[in-house]
Amino acid sequence: MICKTVFTCSPSDRKITCSRECRQERARRAKTAKGRPWSKASRARLSLRRQTSNLKLGMQAALQSPIAGPFETNHKALIWVIVSPAGDLYEIRNLNLWLRTHAHLLPGTPEQARAGLMQIKRSTLGKTKRPVQTWKGWTLLDWREP
Repeated sequence: MICKTVFTCSPSDRKITCSRECRQERARRAKTAKGRPWSKASRARLSLRRQTSNLKLGMQAALQSPIAGPFETNHKALIWVIVSPAGDLYEIRNLNLWLRTHAHLLPGTPEQARAGLMQIKRSTLGKTKRPVQTWKGWTLLDWREP
């Protein structure tokens, strides 16, 4: 409530302000709100509460698992077919892993390369306004499920 005026609405109605002016003021406050900053002590307490011994063991196991870890056998890894600026064709399983291990081939960081290739993918799917064909000479030909 902005102006603290009591108003009626049905329980299924999602109306939360009494007038247009109150709605605009609520939107303005939400847009400019910075939230409440966390103190260092509060952050430390929350961090300790989440790091249980069981969770630490689970994270270690997940990183070492061939199904969930950063390996070619990861269950979410796709097969990507890309062409380098020199014309070399690469068929890759797990793009992130390949980009990290072949960073010397890339004109930027692995993160930049991934972002560029994902932009090409989005463009191919028609999800961008401006069509993108290449990233610094690298071209994405295909991606598919294994």
